[in-house]
Amino acid sequence: MDFKRFIKVHKLFDVALILGVIIVLNHFVEAVLPVGYDAYDIPGNAYISWLGGSFFYSQSFWFYFVLPLVASVAVGIDYGILRKKNYFYQYRVRMTVKKYVLIQGLKVFSLGFFVVVIPLVLSFVLTMMERPLLYPDPLVAIGPLSDEIGAELFYVHPMVYTVLYILFDGLFAGAVALFTVELCVIIENYFIATIIPFAIYYLLYTMDGLFDGFAFQLNRVLTPVLGVKDVTGYIVVFVFIIFSVIGWVGIGRKEEL
Repeated sequence: MDFKRFIKVHKLFDVALILGVIIVLNHFVEAVLPVGYDAYDIPGNAYISWLGGSFFYSQSFWFYFVLPLVASVAVGIDYGILRKKNYFYQYRVRMTVKKYVLIQGLKVFSLGFFVVVIPLVLSFVLTMMERPLLYPDPLVAIGPLSDEIGAELFYVHPMVYTVLYILFDGLFAGAVALFTVELCVIIENYFIATIIPFAIYYLLYTMDGLFDGFAFQLNRVLTPVLGVKDVTGYIVVFVFIIFSVIGWVGIGRKEEL
């Protein structure tokens, strides 16, 4: 099955992508176009003006808050319905289990990856069209603080930092997509299976608000500007990515994905 057709049958991928793009365009119109200054009258700078560059904008909060929901919706309900109709059976019988699991895994992961990365790249590119690529100032309280992970890279090589963070968010979203489909195999109610990743994320977000210094602050870890002092959050994300891949391989060898 070619990737173009794969996307076409997953109609909710378009819905999730459009939601992300709407948030990006709203941020661009409201926060980038009107004025040449950011919060606290700081001169405009692409690195601190794009969607992931400042937590002062509501659009940044909403995008990173719904990020796991966007990734799960992009594959969950559609994949569950198609699997129930045995849509993928015709492809599995034409190849080995190993090849089928690999190809399907790459496609599902890619859907989650691109539904998040495309809006983020769009936001950064649109912002670059209006704001200069000036090096961010470490004396300004926007961006990771000097004692937070990645701060030195951000202030010395901000483009590298930005690109790496976009890819990092994409990897997380791809893992969420894999995890969602795995839940669709286990849980017959595909709506519930699709919502579970966001419910877990929201629980961690709530606990972050209730407990100061909560170690598993995924909402902070995924947002470039916030920065974290503890590497635990990054470890949790990478463990989740590895767990999702292993789970996909394990389920794929026993079940019809």
